[in-house]
Amino acid sequence: MNRLLVLTAAVLVMLVAPQPASAQSQNEALRAEFEAVIDGLNDNSFKLFHEMVDQRAMLNRVIGTYVISPDIRDPLGNDPREWIESAFKSSFPPSKKEILGTVVAFEVYEGSARALVRWESSGFRFSYHIYELEVRGSKSLKIVDWIDYYQAGRFSELVAQSFVYVMPTAEATLQLLEDKNRSEGEVFQMGELFKTVRDTRHDRFFEIYDAMEESLRSEKIVTKLNLDMAMSWNDAGRTGRAYQSIVATFPQDPLYSLRLIGFYIATRQFEKVIPEIETLQAGLGVTDGVTESLKVSAAMALGEFALAEELAINATRVEPNLELSWWSLLRARTAAQDWAGATEAMTELEDRFGHLLIPQKLRRDRFLKALINQQEYKDWRAARDAG
Repeated sequence: MNRLLVLTAAVLVMLVAPQPASAQSQNEALRAEFEAVIDGLNDNSFKLFHEMVDQRAMLNRVIGTYVISPDIRDPLGNDPREWIESAFKSSFPPSKKEILGTVVAFEVYEGSARALVRWESSGFRFSYHIYELEVRGSKSLKIVDWIDYYQAGRFSELVAQSFVYVMPTAEATLQLLEDKNRSEGEVFQMGELFKTVRDTRHDRFFEIYDAMEESLRSEKIVTKLNLDMAMSWNDAGRTGRAYQSIVATFPQDPLYSLRLIGFYIATRQFEKVIPEIETLQAGLGVTDGVTESLKVSAAMALGEFALAEELAINATRVEPNLELSWWSLLRARTAAQDWAGATEAMTELEDRFGHLLIPQKLRRDRFLKALINQQEYKDWRAARDAG
């Protein structure tokens, strides 16, 4: 794991030492200020987000990362809000519903703060951002950057790379490569590859990629782009090989864990899911209900029902207000034929989240319909209906 991610994880670990009441009050106020920004985004408003982003600091980070052509660089300062918002929106996986954020962890340090936000899209897909914040005064925060666990990188660096792709000069192209001793021909070839990313030319991208020498294909930026292009082209064969390259090039790198988890589930490599989730949790520095619930699904797929129930119980402990945690517990206990335990999870789903788990609803779920004929469920339902 690289040093940046280790440090990022470390600063998100909750402090165990008691804090003075005044410090706690300030921290709570700063967290509330940041949560208001996420609430605004959840309501499709970027107003508070734009106000909190330090646009000048973000611009300086972007243009200071790589050599960006003046034709691209110079207009960036005219309206930073436009490209910041556009890049932010494009950083999430496609979703059929609104993408909603939840502040999972927030910690304040001397002059700075860090916030972990989990974003949920359709199909129970999740992404995570770790926001880097500066504390300006006692009650004011500024976002200076963030790490994106879906796009696998720091926002400012990812944006800078995208601007290089628009106009890949030889100097800028070489900056993106680890080996700075590449020949002019190799740099030219890479520049042409970047143009295909800019133009979304999958056919041309893979024509160039397949003709590259292995040493050039093994460059980290090429490995990452190969995965992005294979996934967006829906080429199963290339996607599988691209993931193999990711594992070899970025071993145990939590920035790629989300995509690897999805790939392992889709390809039924369930034995690899839990270790990859643990890699992600180590990178985030937090165990939340979502990651524990994903472990539950993997354990159940492997037939390890006792482990699934243990993981589901932990999901409800670490995040009791997450509905997914309780559904995971219900399914784990149903699979383990712990009928009484299943009714405990159903009580939470009804009382806490407003569900009505009557036989007609359970019958529509091929997994949960097994509960209908169990005496424990019948007694529980009768008591609920009578009460």
